[in-house]
Amino acid sequence: MSLSSKFNSLSRRNLLSLGCFGLSSFGLGNSLQAHHLAAATSGKAKRVLLLFMDGGPSHIDLLDLKPDAPKEIRGPCKPIPTSVPGINIGEYFPKVAQQMHHIAQIRSMNHKDIPHDQAVYHSLTGYRHAIKAGGLKVSPNDHPHFASSFYRADQAPNTLPSSIEIPGPMRIDARILPGQTGGRLGARWNPFPVHVTRDGTVIPPELGRLERSTEANLVHRYGLLQKLQNQDLNSNVSASIEFQALQKQVLGILQKPSIQDAFDLDQEPDNIRDAYGRDRHGQSTLLARRMLEAGARFITVYWGKEIQDWQGTFKPMLVNNPWDTHRNHFPLIKDSLVPRADRTFAALLDDLNQRGMLDDTLVVWMGEFGRSPRISSIFATPGREHWPHAYTVMLAGAGVRGGQVYGKTDRFGEYVTDNPVSPADLTATILQAIGANPKSSIPSNQGPHQLSQGDPVRQLFG
Repeated sequence: MSLSSKFNSLSRRNLLSLGCFGLSSFGLGNSLQAHHLAAATSGKAKRVLLLFMDGGPSHIDLLDLKPDAPKEIRGPCKPIPTSVPGINIGEYFPKVAQQMHHIAQIRSMNHKDIPHDQAVYHSLTGYRHAIKAGGLKVSPNDHPHFASSFYRADQAPNTLPSSIEIPGPMRIDARILPGQTGGRLGARWNPFPVHVTRDGTVIPPELGRLERSTEANLVHRYGLLQKLQNQDLNSNVSASIEFQALQKQVLGILQKPSIQDAFDLDQEPDNIRDAYGRDRHGQSTLLARRMLEAGARFITVYWGKEIQDWQGTFKPMLVNNPWDTHRNHFPLIKDSLVPRADRTFAALLDDLNQRGMLDDTLVVWMGEFGRSPRISSIFATPGREHWPHAYTVMLAGAGVRGGQVYGKTDRFGEYVTDNPVSPADLTATILQAIGANPKSSIPSNQGPHQLSQGDPVRQLFG
């Protein structure tokens, strides 16, 4: 069966469904002033790929090792050399170690938000949430994911949305964590969702070209859509220019078979799919690369929920934040989480480099915080707790000077001692890299929204 035959035919009902699902977040005729996108000297990136490790990866076991610390801190992971003399990382990252000449590490990331809710919000928006306790719910007054801010400010003509999320939003229980949407900018600016199942199967959104449909047929259908709007639709949706723009955007996508092709991983050689990994994260990241090639400008790939074995008295269960290793920490990172992350991140950098895309693609590898340097015995199996006071983020491509370490932590990896970097600084760095002015403002339902309150880390580039 061809890929296009999997799509539903376009109808008024389907269009509305797509709008509710997220098609309303396409770049629909942006009319912002040019000062929102600055021709910054460091703005080499044409696109951004953000790989987010849901739950918080352990900086002290993976990247910022402290081999001389006591055993209750250092753990069993040993440092190994990388492709850059003098820079060592954890032995669980052997493939990433060989890509270190492309990678800059920020080892001085820090903030003060300990719960996942606030930490995710802070990391993805660059702003702290007003509520400091857990249990946050998505609100239309939330600060936007900084990808959505870029999306709102981006004036480059593009059929694909400027911001996309794969394979699904981060949750705790059934609750979507705030900070992943367009928030106060409006639902139109939500990242467009593309679902990938836990076995790595891409579920294409319903925006494929109709089989046997000609361009004239598609234009005719668009005309019918305008006539089919009833009074309720007019009063609730059509009053906004967004619905009209949505219609035109869908029509444009339907006329571009190359966009459909981007969702079809079967077009990739087996050796490339194997290199990324046939798991959900690997195939999600490969899909992201294909969508960047098709014209997407900012993609966030979350890790996604999966079955995890905490051992002790627990049976394997479905967990929402797999990198949140309070229990069974060392077997989970050594045998399950890190091997997949290592394989995928290294394959991505190598693939982008081979395709000539790394020079203008900024890749970011991060989580919402690190893990506690002191090994925890709260549960039956050893773990590491949340640790926002010091953690590491990796960046590569788009003018990033690879083979460098920016910032420093103390002898136990507990606190930052040199060149602290906040989530706001990181968002400003990424925004400037892709050509946006972090200090500019865009309209929102709460008044002007400044893209970032941080300062770009310019030392990473050059």
